[in-house]
Amino acid sequence: MAGQRESGRRGRRRDRGNGCGRGALVQSPFPLPSIPAGRQQVRPHPTGQPGEAPTDWGRPAGRPAETGQRIGKPLPRPGAGPAISAPPGLKLRPVRPEEQRAYSTLMRRAFGASLPTDEELAVSREITEFDRTLAFFDGPEIVATAGIFSYEMTVPGGTLPCGGVTRVSVLSTHRRRGLLTAMMRRQLDDMHERGEPLAALYASEAPIYGRFGYGLATYQAAVEVDRSHARFAKALTGSGRLAMVDVPTAVGAFTRIWEQARRDQPGMLRLDERWIRSELADLELHREGASPHYRVLYQTDDNPSGFAVYRIKLAWDASGPNGVLRLEMLVATSPEAYAALWRHLLDVDLMARVSAEMRPVDEPLRFLLADSRQPKTRIEDGLWLRLVDVPTALAGRRYAGEGRLGLRVRDAFCPWNDGHF
Repeated sequence: MAGQRESGRRGRRRDRGNGCGRGALVQSPFPLPSIPAGRQQVRPHPTGQPGEAPTDWGRPAGRPAETGQRIGKPLPRPGAGPAISAPPGLKLRPVRPEEQRAYSTLMRRAFGASLPTDEELAVSREITEFDRTLAFFDGPEIVATAGIFSYEMTVPGGTLPCGGVTRVSVLSTHRRRGLLTAMMRRQLDDMHERGEPLAALYASEAPIYGRFGYGLATYQAAVEVDRSHARFAKALTGSGRLAMVDVPTAVGAFTRIWEQARRDQPGMLRLDERWIRSELADLELHREGASPHYRVLYQTDDNPSGFAVYRIKLAWDASGPNGVLRLEMLVATSPEAYAALWRHLLDVDLMARVSAEMRPVDEPLRFLLADSRQPKTRIEDGLWLRLVDVPTALAGRRYAGEGRLGLRVRDAFCPWNDGHF
């Protein structure tokens, strides 16, 4: 299931329950170079006519298409996927704002978490798109949930609309009755009709979403640094300064930094101030015994270029302080900001370790450290993607190489994608 961050699992791993939550999974420590314009782009076959795929595209040695094969033929209407009806006695529909507590409570039960508080519901309400929620009702009771966030995802050379699948859960008493499949069907139809060529999610379990056309798009890293091995190989450079900031200052500055970083980093999502404010809502549920948020801003003159959000958890043993600093977000738009923020994290007193989850697998921190065997890293699956509209998704990005590529697509769950491109 892709649940909801309210499930409260440890650290940033809770974002697996937030569908596309922060969207920073594949963030670069600082932006990557842009791909030059003018490169070849993938597009539908040149004729643009249903049933007229070129003979040299998609068929080895010019072999004709199989009898009865649909080649580039559009369906009679958007969203005409396989019809999947709701089980008898159950009704699938969006939830109303006054049903939010029941909606969130069902999701919490599915993930074994505590019931939502008024404060948590208020924070969630700010980002919930109620017209994009789904719930199965068994009489008056909600027994399954799902939702979508409306995003823009950065792709090489541009951005594309993306549906962020979230808050997916089914009550244990109603498993194996087709509820998940029906919700996935409804969501993909909705995204197709709205012109969103991409769907994305974080999966709580890897085997669940492949049958609906989702595939693993990125990996992520969990890292831990022993502070006794955290000396940098070279002294810091740069004229910037660090400052602790309050939430109002953080919302404005962090949103600008995020936007600057995500424009050049494929896989990042556009987050406005509403989203950043939600991420900085320092709910007790997310502390797990650690401190409130520390919010650090790096800027040169009046130009902010990096930020970090973290918590500390104090502890002592027979040898002395044994605390852990838990990094929740770090985004930088320059190497200087990146290095200064990490140096700050590694210099916090009373901490024995610095840990972070959902970091990029190519995290360059190890190249700053004198001991290059730090940080200790664990790799796991990250973002899962589904091409809702194959030609639009592939034509909406640039490519580093020039050439010609033919694709034959068969898509049982989204048959509007069937064809040669």
